Amino acid sequence: MTERLPGDVEISMEERKALIRDIAEFFDAQFEQEVSEFRAGMILDFFLLKLSPVVYNSAIYDARAFLSERLEDMEATLFAKVPRSRK
Repeated sequence: MTERLPGDVEISMEERKALIRDIAEFFDAQFEQEVSEFRAGMILDFFLLKLSPVVYNSAIYDARAFLSERLEDMEATLFAKVPRSRK
């Protein structure tokens, strides 16, 4: 078993078959060009290789921004107010 790296995408066989079918249908509808299952699979592999890291990094940036906003609110939301002592 090979180690997955951040950004690697793992899809099930069912998802792969559906995506290959979608690619073939897209080429037929948009370009009036028949694409074999083998070629559609190659296209899928190419785009997974090229797009996965970009999409993954974008999701990480979004998650980091979301969590950063929540952490900024943490003090006001979670910490108890400490009463000031009177002199």
